[in-house]
Amino acid sequence: MADIILAGHHPREAIAETLQFMRFLADDEAIAIDPVVARSETETGFRNLALADYMRAHGNLTHRAEMACGAYFHQCAIAMSCRQLARAGLYLSDDGRKAGMRVISSERTRRIHALMMICGHYDGSGDFAYRVGLPGKSGVGGGILAIVPGVAARCAWSPVLNAHGNSLLGIAARAGWSVFRSWAGSRTPNSMRHPNQC
Repeated sequence: MADIILAGHHPREAIAETLQFMRFLADDEAIAIDPVVARSETETGFRNLALADYMRAHGNLTHRAEMACGAYFHQCAIAMSCRQLARAGLYLSDDGRKAGMRVISSERTRRIHALMMICGHYDGSGDFAYRVGLPGKSGVGGGILAIVPGVAARCAWSPVLNAHGNSLLGIAARAGWSVFRSWAGSRTPNSMRHPNQC
């Protein structure tokens, strides 16, 4: 994805556009890239570089591995609070709309939900789908964003990770919401049924 985002852009421009998109989604201009984290990612991302070179050898990467990974490392270093991340993910709970304005198509929203469900939590994705039952994405910083389609975006953060690199407490902090059960008779408060809640 970082390689695709780079198309027709210098890395600095692509990173700036990604950052601006996150600010737009969260309605928060304070969101920024943490330079210490970006530097750490760059200095230790040897496996990412090796995989990117392997992908390029098979024709699946357009740019040099260093360029694609550089953009990716900076994306990984975007610093956000739980509230900022939940607000940024809110459009995914409203069929790709932000405050009624179309950000992405319904079809693309469904694809993102599916990708989050099947691979959003590294090798623990199947377990997360079974235990939590929501499209989600975790990060090795300890954050988890989960989408309740048509209802809300939820975020939890706790830095202690399990063997798959997912937040232990973030996985445990579930409220009984799942795409695999009917909303009928659920204990979800009516105030949380509107997709503009986070």
